[in-house]
Amino acid sequence: MNTEEYIGERIDCNAVQRVELVQSLWSGYGEIVRYKLDGEKCPSTIIVKSVSPPTESSHPKGWDTQHSHNRKLLSYRVEANWYRDWAFQCNAPAFVPECFGILDENCHHTSKADTKTEQLSEQCLILLSDLDESGFMVRKQSLTTEQSKVCITWLAYFHAQFLQDSPDKSWPSGLWPIGSYWHLGTRADEYEVMPDSPLKRAAIEIDQKLNSCRFKTLVHGDAKVANFCFSQNGDRVAAVDFQYVGAGCGMKDLIYFIGSCLTQEQCHQEFEELIEHYFSELSVALKLNHSSIDYDMVEREWRPLFFVAWADFQRFILGWSPGHAKNNSFSQEMTKIALESLVSSAVKK
Repeated sequence: MNTEEYIGERIDCNAVQRVELVQSLWSGYGEIVRYKLDGEKCPSTIIVKSVSPPTESSHPKGWDTQHSHNRKLLSYRVEANWYRDWAFQCNAPAFVPECFGILDENCHHTSKADTKTEQLSEQCLILLSDLDESGFMVRKQSLTTEQSKVCITWLAYFHAQFLQDSPDKSWPSGLWPIGSYWHLGTRADEYEVMPDSPLKRAAIEIDQKLNSCRFKTLVHGDAKVANFCFSQNGDRVAAVDFQYVGAGCGMKDLIYFIGSCLTQEQCHQEFEELIEHYFSELSVALKLNHSSIDYDMVEREWRPLFFVAWADFQRFILGWSPGHAKNNSFSQEMTKIALESLVSSAVKK
């Protein structure tokens, strides 16, 4: 079944027309395309995420390993599970695309994400609402502090919606047991090439500290500014690209987002204000979504993990691309604070 036929099967429309390539997927694993629909009961346009793994991968940083390939394959299965089983639970202001259908036998029958990755079938299609048509037509690469708060509010409400107190190991079904694309369990190649350092020696402890927190939520896992779509006046945002959504501490999304859209000078000057904004919004969102969960306990556990989460991402950067702009003085300062906190905790024990 081709793409146009599948769209016609899932959506009541008279005609389907491919309009434009929105973007190619990372390392040549497919494409995102806008389609125009004709009919009285259908949206005028939709977005189709078409996954078709290449026979030979071409990673921009040279990470063409079996680990990398398997991780990407699993990430698309996870994203299909997200849109089929989880996305409908999101409410304003944590807007996400609506899913109209998923075409792939493996995607359809996957119930739990694990490290055993089956080959995707020849094509996996995910039909999504067009966020441009929904009023989220603006894309940004950098933000002011005030602009960034809109996305941080999105994160706080998203995290509040899915917050769990001591979830069992089966949660979240079909998604990553540990959310985020850089976590240590899926980045063995990058870890191995890191030069010896206090951060490398502490990497396992940092990973365990993040993964053993009592309060867990769904983290987006790739919450960079490029994955947020803004309304015209910038007061609302929707998020896309849920390939690495899974269980974790909300600080992982917060640190990654801040690092994606602010300069290191902005980070130095404004990170404390942004942390305060996040927890203020989380407090309000929890009252709406999970009044039974003690917000104060969540904040006490998560706030110190801001620095630990930043050090965790810095570990990834130093293995993946040590010359990257994100390996800057602010990230090094956050990592130093995290390492000092680990030493302090060890002494207290």
